[in-house]
Amino acid sequence: MDNGIILCVDDERVILNGLQSQLGRDFGSSYAIEIAESGEEALALIKEIVDGGSDIPVVISDQLMPGMKGHELLKRIHEITPATYTVLLTGQSDLEAVIDAVNQANLYRYMSKPWESEDLILTVREAIKGFYQDRQLAQQNDLLDRHNKELEQIVAERTKQLQEEMRKSDELLLNILPEEIAMELKARGEATARHYESVSVLFTDFQGFTNLVSEITPQEVVMTLNECYSAFDDIIGRHKLEKIKTIGDAYMCAGGLPTENTTNAIDAVAAAIEIQHWVAKWNDERVSRGKKRWELRLGIHTGKLIAGVIGKKKFAYDVWGDAVNMASRMESSGEIGKVNISKATYELVKDRFNCIPRGKIEVKGRGGLDMYFVDGSN
Repeated sequence: MDNGIILCVDDERVILNGLQSQLGRDFGSSYAIEIAESGEEALALIKEIVDGGSDIPVVISDQLMPGMKGHELLKRIHEITPATYTVLLTGQSDLEAVIDAVNQANLYRYMSKPWESEDLILTVREAIKGFYQDRQLAQQNDLLDRHNKELEQIVAERTKQLQEEMRKSDELLLNILPEEIAMELKARGEATARHYESVSVLFTDFQGFTNLVSEITPQEVVMTLNECYSAFDDIIGRHKLEKIKTIGDAYMCAGGLPTENTTNAIDAVAAAIEIQHWVAKWNDERVSRGKKRWELRLGIHTGKLIAGVIGKKKFAYDVWGDAVNMASRMESSGEIGKVNISKATYELVKDRFNCIPRGKIEVKGRGGLDMYFVDGSN
């Protein structure tokens, strides 16, 4: 990893200097931070890096540049070094370019200008982690491919065993991807990214997680998170929501995809209420056994986003768009035990749930946003 290179591409020198300085503070001890002022310059630099045998875990590119646009550059980069994770910076809503980059350049994420420093660092850190995990997984897949060839030689004697393995593989794929997406992936070998007009994104997060886990063993951390996430999985399944992913102590799901519907906001709020009720009861049981409470914040926002499958060897169904960021802000601006929703979600559920206006809550980078606590069903 010590010979890895992070490449930043932008036609504005001041932005490049800012990226180089910002990334250098967090990654400079292990990675060289290279810059290019155009797509053409970036491609020439990438050829030198690849010929020199160095890794390029991450490329960050601006979208609006003279000549070659960002999404066009990322497609060229994907052809040269498919394993590289790509991040697109855009100063305006350019959904067609983003969808094109997701489908043709294996886009990892797009971020709006101006970006938040913490968000950028987290994105690059997770991209680097994914890059090397993909490499390790590819090596494991090579071993698996060789093993499969050996199995083919004795297929007549082990037909039943192979059929069972295929069944398990199908079940695993359905655990990773929505059924509709999994079927498309099996039928076509790929799944096309889609734009959705109205999706409700739900985020949860345990407050003070770092302090909580510092007092217990790693095994207990995993067991506790698994207990919670398994319960959350059951709840959202009953309310027609799709689990997207977990990141540490954060749990993310969404309603209204991959099959669009008009009830996703109501479904998400109903699931959120049930999750908070479950956590409250679970915490009471923990306290009775002399254990500490794990207090949960939860937020929901409804809006437009893009959803699709990323990766080649390690599939993941993910979502991108401002609706995701807004849902995260609803969670971080919420309170323990409450269901905090945005105005957009409120307008869709106000006839079904009692909601308490909170007024405008200040959110970093967003100003004052109208938020509501859900107080139960009407």
